[in-house]
Amino acid sequence: MLLPPFDPARAAGALRLGAARSGARRGERGEITWVTLLLLAAIASAGYWLWVWGPVYVVHYEVKQVVREHINQAVRNPNDGELVARMVHKLETLAQIEGEDAYGAPARVPAVRVDPAAVTWDRAREAPPTLHVAFDYERSVTYPILGRTGTKLFTVDIEGDLSRPNWGPER
Repeated sequence: MLLPPFDPARAAGALRLGAARSGARRGERGEITWVTLLLLAAIASAGYWLWVWGPVYVVHYEVKQVVREHINQAVRNPNDGELVARMVHKLETLAQIEGEDAYGAPARVPAVRVDPAAVTWDRAREAPPTLHVAFDYERSVTYPILGRTGTKLFTVDIEGDLSRPNWGPER
């Protein structure tokens, strides 16, 4: 086995020529740099945003699913008033948030409130028959730690096909 030649200066702890000239050294392995801090801040911010707004967007997805479900029910049920009333009731039961009741007392209130008169429910009878459902609702979110409140207006605008499927000849 070959060993490198013995250097008494290196053995005594003297700096190498390259290290003496360079001034600032590169970070050691595992050292925290400004890039590491920037990445950690970005990940923490994204996690905070997801923690605050994630449930709101999940409920919005559920709202769109409820609307699609009622468009499918409209294929067989021609009573639009009943379908709108049931859809609005279902939207109110999706999620509850802390709020105030009619008397100003703290209570659990529906997170999604939609006025049935504000729902656009247009049935097109020409071929192919379609149903257009549209409405807006507003959600407020209180940012924990910061103590601020943010609001967002969500818009639901869905058009569905009301034609009955033809599954082939009857058996």
